[in-house]
Amino acid sequence: MAVWISNYMVRLALSPSLVQIKAEFGLSYAEAGLLASAFFYAYTVMQAPAGYLGDRFGRKLMICLSNAGWTLGSLLTALAGSFHQVFAFRFATGVAEGALFSNDRPVAAAFTPSRVKGKGIGVSFTGLGIGMFLGIALGGFIAEAAGWRMVFLAFSIPSALTFLLALKVLREPPQAEGGKPPRGKSVLFKHRSLWMLYFAGIPVIYSLWVLGTWAPVIFMELGVKSLFQGSLYASLLGLASIPGLWFSGVVSDKFRGRGLSWRAAITLFFTASILCMFAVAFALEAKVSGLILALLIFLAGFSFWGIWAPFYALTADITHPSMHGTAYGVLNSIHFIGSIAAPWLTGFLRDLTGSFTAACQVSALLMVAGLISLMMVKPAFSFTCEDKAY
Repeated sequence: MAVWISNYMVRLALSPSLVQIKAEFGLSYAEAGLLASAFFYAYTVMQAPAGYLGDRFGRKLMICLSNAGWTLGSLLTALAGSFHQVFAFRFATGVAEGALFSNDRPVAAAFTPSRVKGKGIGVSFTGLGIGMFLGIALGGFIAEAAGWRMVFLAFSIPSALTFLLALKVLREPPQAEGGKPPRGKSVLFKHRSLWMLYFAGIPVIYSLWVLGTWAPVIFMELGVKSLFQGSLYASLLGLASIPGLWFSGVVSDKFRGRGLSWRAAITLFFTASILCMFAVAFALEAKVSGLILALLIFLAGFSFWGIWAPFYALTADITHPSMHGTAYGVLNSIHFIGSIAAPWLTGFLRDLTGSFTAACQVSALLMVAGLISLMMVKPAFSFTCEDKAY
């Protein structure tokens, strides 16, 4: 959890800094969105290779190298003197952070008892939301007080500490039992159910990073005067992960105990996410107060984060233990296509329409398509337990 907190602090440091970076380099909304996407170009590509390397050389090694890399990336970003340098250093940070997920999730799955798999995976994932909360809220405070470069400099300190902590206390998970899967890892690219899961997660990540990237700017355009106050409101998106992941883990474990599939819980939170994004779009059109929008963003975050505890438990259940690292890597790599598109496309739609309303409506419609994809996992449109993918 601690490693994820520092990871997301560095990842989200750009969000409250974007207002000042946009002004300093004279960027349009689309160009600022392109800069925000730089991290995700590299992050997305790294997922599957990092999972494969973790399968071969060990999870602890990859996690520690990843942590050291994003610590250095944060320091270099603080020293950047041009748009192109910021872009390059954020890209490098994405390379480093891209090695964490596909090696951390197998560790969480290996050390979580089966009877509480949903809750265990959910609780271990709350570090992302806490890091998002601190990255946006604390980043907004530091940026307003000392400038955006100081945000990246300050966030490199907890990153260095979590590197030392991981080096000291992280345990390598036991080797997977049961030998190799009958059809090998090629099944990850051939099985229909896995592709349905790959497609289903893209709009969830897309929606998360529509708000994760642009929420501080949205609040300031809505009339919130202080960058810190706008960032504090926006950071509720991350704070919502604590109740969201815990609650979804408990719900999904209870559903499983009654013979229902992981998709029963995923569908519940997916539907809530769609409704929340439509509500955010309506609120922006109606120009509601910052407090009301903050509440809606908290509810959206609660729903987004709630999807992932049962989603990752489902992934672990239907893939062979010997390929969990690669499976999580492929899954997250495809999902984060949404994060590549979201910052730029949202900025483009803002330039085009003069408002963030259309971007939130597009996000909600994409999530409808994602829910349909989820329900096509075998057995399709059923809440009985899912078929194995090997």
